[in-house]
Amino acid sequence: MDLGGTNFRVLRVKVSDNGLQKVEMESQIYEIHEDLMRGSGTQLFDHIAECLANFMEKLKIKDKKLPLGFTFSFPCQQTKLDESILVNWTKGFKCSSVEGKDVVSLLRQAIKKRGDFDIDIVAVVNDTVGTMMSCGYDDQNCEVGLIVGTGTNACYMEEMRHIDLVEGDEGRMCINMEWGAFGDDGALNDIRTEFDHEIDMGSLNPGKQLFARRLHKTVRKLLPDCEIRFVRSEDGSGKGAAMVTAVAYRLAAQHKARQKILEALKLSHQQLLEVKRRMRVEMEKGLGKETHAKAAVKMLPTYVCSTPDGTEKGDFLALDLGGTNFRVLLVRVRNGKRRSVEMHNKIYSIPLEVMQGTGEELFDHIVHCISDFLEYMGMKGVSLPLGFTFSFPCKQTNLDEGILLKWTKGFKATGCEGEDVVSLLKEAIHRREEFDLDVVAVVNDTVGTMMTCGYEDPYCEVGLIVGTGSNACYMEEMRNVELVEGDEGRMCVNMEWGAFGDNGCLDDIQTEFDLAVDELSLNPGKQRFEKMISGMYLGEIVRNILIDFTKRGLLFRGRISERLKTRGIFETKFLSQIESDCLALLQVRSILQHLGLESTCDDSIIVKEVCTVVARRAAQLCGAGMAAVVDKIRENRGLEFLKVTVGVDGTLYKLHPQ
Repeated sequence: MDLGGTNFRVLRVKVSDNGLQKVEMESQIYEIHEDLMRGSGTQLFDHIAECLANFMEKLKIKDKKLPLGFTFSFPCQQTKLDESILVNWTKGFKCSSVEGKDVVSLLRQAIKKRGDFDIDIVAVVNDTVGTMMSCGYDDQNCEVGLIVGTGTNACYMEEMRHIDLVEGDEGRMCINMEWGAFGDDGALNDIRTEFDHEIDMGSLNPGKQLFARRLHKTVRKLLPDCEIRFVRSEDGSGKGAAMVTAVAYRLAAQHKARQKILEALKLSHQQLLEVKRRMRVEMEKGLGKETHAKAAVKMLPTYVCSTPDGTEKGDFLALDLGGTNFRVLLVRVRNGKRRSVEMHNKIYSIPLEVMQGTGEELFDHIVHCISDFLEYMGMKGVSLPLGFTFSFPCKQTNLDEGILLKWTKGFKATGCEGEDVVSLLKEAIHRREEFDLDVVAVVNDTVGTMMTCGYEDPYCEVGLIVGTGSNACYMEEMRNVELVEGDEGRMCVNMEWGAFGDNGCLDDIQTEFDLAVDELSLNPGKQRFEKMISGMYLGEIVRNILIDFTKRGLLFRGRISERLKTRGIFETKFLSQIESDCLALLQVRSILQHLGLESTCDDSIIVKEVCTVVARRAAQLCGAGMAAVVDKIRENRGLEFLKVTVGVDGTLYKLHPQ
């Protein structure tokens, strides 16, 4: 419907997209007499409802509930697409009891009062917006609407971050300028003539084409750096109102479809409590002698029986192997009044062919890196005690012995699983015959993290890693560690919680996207919890969701780039960057462009939402697991309240903004 003057137009607009964009329109004009223009609001809207009923009767569509767009060309304040408060009447209208009211509600009331038809009022727009949308259907670069007729006005697509009256700063929104009032504050007094002062109402200029050429020429002269195309709206703003309605319907349907897909990744409080309960059950299985062999969460003893107390001192070498980078460190610990820890380190990369070659090649490479570091530090002849952080599932029988149970994180070096990694390291050192080292301890990275933080904070009794992979450890009562003899004291247990769910206990919260990532991973069916929460896999989950959305036509206009089809292309660092609060959508678009994706502002918002949903679920699952750990410590000690510190490390935890 199009109301903006003495004539009122009702249109039926059929939009089809069967390979060719096609718009069919039928319309009828109804007169609005002066007595209605100056009567009551009730009379005006009853008349509009009657015209609408007459039109629908004529087309035999009264029994259908169709979506309706309403062009209402008077100054209005909008709070929603389907709510518009009339600020003041213009163009000779003076209907009482309408100013300050929502015109959509008034129309709905008039239709309801009749009771002979029903419609779904989706959008109310200004005629400038309707014009922009009419032309925008044929020209997708159309982002400005202009009316130069009985009155004049303009609208354009503004960045949300500049619209202080509306919450949110993402995407764009069409602004109805109401520019006819420009100069009402005296800003144009210096260019107004005596004739302008005498004129209150402008008359229609018969030489309008001449006016158009002058208008075009002026704009282009003032903006030489822009290419501006003027498209005359042949169909008025009524078609545009239908287009706004069609777009709103499409966006609402697409939003609903996306939310339905993402719903599976949104965990309720109840679900998280259930994850916590199940983690606790699996922990008990891993600790029990009878159930350990079949337990998914292995709860491995580490033979670390106490945390630092501040009296430690000396020089130590440390190795840290847990991903594609390998670190060698010299750690100098000083105690007493000037207690301090001084560290020197060097990072070495591990090539893929070494990660997936033989065990001998891998440990020879590690020893080569140690040799280089000792040379670098000028300590080639010195024999130091060495601690080895080895961040893979190991069974320990002593502090200096770790049997590798299985490789994770993309490692596949042969001849290592089932072997003592300390022995493999010592053999490689002997093969080199350059130096000797005393390997005192082999620990998991979670244990290393707990001990690092424990040196500064005596309450630190839990270690958590959320990086390429994920794992946790904590100080368990010896009486509960059934794999080790003795009931006195405590021992740090390496949970290996990445395998939580490998027995199917998380199947009900795994999504089709988790299954797709798992299926194409190096270890299908293994480390299922880790694959839902760690940095190595989150980007891949996001990529799979984006592909699904695009295939359904819910993103990137249904066009999938070849790069997006490439496994691993959507790195988790992109997920962290996209979720950053300070990142403008323009930068999100540049990341997507780097991936070969031509995206709109709306696409960028959707991608950001997907990243948020995937990362939030990861954090919540991690939190549910940690809640199970802390609750177990509290119950172990028979406490109502527990004060504990969790030492955390890992790139995802450190670099992700949320």
